[in-house]
Amino acid sequence: MLLTIAIPTYNRAARLRTTLLKHIEQIERAALTDVEIAVSDNCSTDDTQQVCRNLAQAHPDLQLRYFRNDSNIGFDGNVNALFGHARGRYVWTFSDDDDISPQALPHVIDLLRQRGISFAFINYQVNVDGKIMPSRFGAGPDRWLPSRDLLKSIHFSNSLISACIFSRQAWLDANPNRYLGSLWIHFFMAREILQSGESLIVGQPMFNMIQSGLEQSRSEKRREGSDHIEYYMQAHLKFVEYADELPKFQFDRETWTLAQSIGLREDIYQVINFKLTAPSYAPRQLVKIWLGLLKYRWSTVRFWCLTTPLLLAPNNSVKAMRTLSRLIRA
Repeated sequence: MLLTIAIPTYNRAARLRTTLLKHIEQIERAALTDVEIAVSDNCSTDDTQQVCRNLAQAHPDLQLRYFRNDSNIGFDGNVNALFGHARGRYVWTFSDDDDISPQALPHVIDLLRQRGISFAFINYQVNVDGKIMPSRFGAGPDRWLPSRDLLKSIHFSNSLISACIFSRQAWLDANPNRYLGSLWIHFFMAREILQSGESLIVGQPMFNMIQSGLEQSRSEKRREGSDHIEYYMQAHLKFVEYADELPKFQFDRETWTLAQSIGLREDIYQVINFKLTAPSYAPRQLVKIWLGLLKYRWSTVRFWCLTTPLLLAPNNSVKAMRTLSRLIRA
C-alpha cells in the first residue's frame, strides 16, 4: 500500500461525507489501487459512523476503513491514532472539511511513486467566503530537496493538517507523545521528521481550505466565558515558541531568521484580530497573551511601543480605528 488518506473527525458528518465523496471519485476514476482511506472518529455523537458505513457499502471495491475511539482522545491523539491504523507507506493527514482539487490524488500519487521521501508539503489555497488567497508559499514547480531546507522554502506553510504527507515509518520512529495536547501535532512532528533525508514540495495548490470570515471563524473557535487564550492567538503563540526552538533542532540560521520575521509580522495582525473579535475586554486572556509574548519579545522596541499598547487598548477603540481606516481608504 503506497498511501493512506488519514482523516481525523469529530461531529462533522455532513462535511465528512462531502470530503469522502470527492476522494472516492478520484480514486475510482483514476483506478488507484494502492490508496486507502482511514477515518478515525473521536467518539462523535452525530451520524459519522453511519456515513462511513453507507459509503463503504456503496463502494465495496474501495479500501475505506472506519475506526471509532471509545472516548474523545483529543485532536492530537486522534491524528496519532491514525498512524497506528494506516497501512500505507505514506500518510496524508487530511482535514474532514478541506476541499481536495479534482486532479490532486493522481498527481500526488505519481510523485510519491518516483522517489522515497520523509515528508511532502502539499500546497493549497484559502477560500475565505468565496475569496481565494494563496498560501504563504505561493506556488511553484514540484521539486525534491533536502528535508532540512523545506521549512524555509515553503515559508512554514505546512501548519495546515491537509498540507502534510508523512512517511509512516518516520512518524512511528519519532516521539509524537510529546506533542499530545498541542492541537498542532502535525506541525511539530514535521519539524522532528525534517532532520534528514529528502522531502517533496507539491508546488501547485492541491486543495482549498474553506474558511469563514474573521468574526465567524473566531467565534466558532472561541470558548465563551473562558480565561483560556483564544484559539488563533494560542496558535500564534505556539508558532512564536516553535520559531524560537528551531536552533535546538539544528536548523540553519536562515530558517530560524525567517521564522522569527514571520512571527514578528504576525504579532500585530493577531493582536488586532483578537481585539476586533473578542466578546469583551477579556482581562485574564490579555494577561496570558502579554506574558506569552513578553517571554520572546521583551528586548524589542516594537513589543513595548506598539504591541503592548494595542493589546491593552479597549476593544471598542481598536474597532473604531479600523472603521476610521476603512473610511479614509474609501
